[in-house]
Amino acid sequence: MEMSREFPRDKIRRVDFGDLWLALSFSRDRILFLSWDPEYYGACEARDDEIRELSKAASARPPVGMAVKSRFVGAEIVRAHAPRRDRVLWIELRRVVGAGFYQTRYILLEASGRYSNMLLLDENERIIEAARHIYPEENRYRSLLPGYRYEPPPPIEGVALAEWESEAEDAPGRLSRVVGLGRPLLLAIARTCSDNPREKHRVLDEVNFFKEWDGRVVYQSIGNYVTMFRSLLSGGMALSASSALEAARRAVILPLIRRHADRYRKKISSRLDRLASANARKISEYEALLIDGGEGSRLMSAGRLILANCSAIPPRASEAELVEWTESGAVRRVVALNPELNAARNAEAYFTKYRKKRLASDRARAVLPTFYSERDELLEQAALLGCHDGTATLSLMLNELQPAKAAPPRDRRASRSAGPPPHRRYDLAGAGSVIFCGLSSKGNQYVTFRLARGDDLWFHAQGLPGAHIILRFNSKPEPDLMERVLTIAAACAAYHSKGKDGGGVRVDHTLRRYVRAIPGGSPSHVTYREQRTIQVDPAVWLKARESLGDIR
Repeated sequence: MEMSREFPRDKIRRVDFGDLWLALSFSRDRILFLSWDPEYYGACEARDDEIRELSKAASARPPVGMAVKSRFVGAEIVRAHAPRRDRVLWIELRRVVGAGFYQTRYILLEASGRYSNMLLLDENERIIEAARHIYPEENRYRSLLPGYRYEPPPPIEGVALAEWESEAEDAPGRLSRVVGLGRPLLLAIARTCSDNPREKHRVLDEVNFFKEWDGRVVYQSIGNYVTMFRSLLSGGMALSASSALEAARRAVILPLIRRHADRYRKKISSRLDRLASANARKISEYEALLIDGGEGSRLMSAGRLILANCSAIPPRASEAELVEWTESGAVRRVVALNPELNAARNAEAYFTKYRKKRLASDRARAVLPTFYSERDELLEQAALLGCHDGTATLSLMLNELQPAKAAPPRDRRASRSAGPPPHRRYDLAGAGSVIFCGLSSKGNQYVTFRLARGDDLWFHAQGLPGAHIILRFNSKPEPDLMERVLTIAAACAAYHSKGKDGGGVRVDHTLRRYVRAIPGGSPSHVTYREQRTIQVDPAVWLKARESLGDIR
């Protein structure tokens, strides 16, 4: 009903698609999102940034999406309906092909769990394309192939809603068999009647809402299920939504985005674990080289002792008992020898071992700080991983952690093709300012020590792992606007920190010139002074991103 009422006379200006979803963008900046994912299927409204995130995470481009894109840009929705209150949504579209001539097409969403599908039909209801082809040998009841006439799924058996009467004596029992209302909704209605016997007749009478579609409605979620009813049902949680398409976001597009984010997060976590294991192994190996235990001095002493007693060592001896003079007097010492070498060559062998050990120790002492810094960066990456939930941001983090591919010989473009570390830029045009946000350890280092100027403001959540935020004023705003922008920048730092789920986060800010890297640590680990502190709710950043037209 909402689609038929709100979308007609509004032309489709863009079609996006990927994996198991399709998005129709209309000229009034509204997006209709359709999903035939086996787990999260249905229709809802979407935001442009959400479509961008899903597009970046898409691993496939279904042919049905390309078919819609090639045929429906410039078309408008005539109406949407679900015949027999069934689980198939028909969207009728019309496009002008000439003066007074129109072309009619249908987009069908079969919302039926793991059998969900998306189809494109012509004016004669013949299939142009389908997301999931069904062949005759797979299904005897119907085939879904290009050129075939569309056959809907088998009708659901049960009681038609129009034939059900709330005043009837057997109304509660027959309600469970009503067709056109979701099974979880029917169970919730029955549970509400059972929990509140005195309200039973009122609750049953409210089912008539679905016959008349008149009066107030409460959009609500029952677990992962989103529905609506005249009143809040047992186990339901009211949703702050003004329409069914808005309420459905909770069950359709938002879970899809979370699932993609979880997949990225698992990949990043797995990659971090492998890198951390390799780093710990290297640190252990090099630290072992530093643990001398007197071995170096014993090798040098043995070589000198052999040289001092060359004449006393018989040829082809495998060991020799020699006298070593120390501060406490003469000490007899057994020295192992290579019988194939003479005394002088044995002494040189001991000196060579000593030099190798010393060089290895010097090498370990030189490279260990690098591995310690890498360990700190990996720990910071792991902490930052919990600060991000957008698939676009997580994709940047994953790309940063991917092993570098060897460049072709003499390919000078390889070094220039590498982009900057993960970070985001947000332009607040109305305030004449810019926010830079680091999204990883290297991204934090980049925005703080490469992009930022000395007079820029630097923000970071106090005592919490999180992003480095840089606020740059291109022109000085009015005092009231300055305070607002400072709050937005602080909220950005709070949102991109470990405290993002808290109600209030303390955020420090200071001039960039007062920020210094900690010697010997990760370059993104810093110390700072002359700071001021703002306590801010991370949700302020989300509201700013959604509602301020001057942020992009």
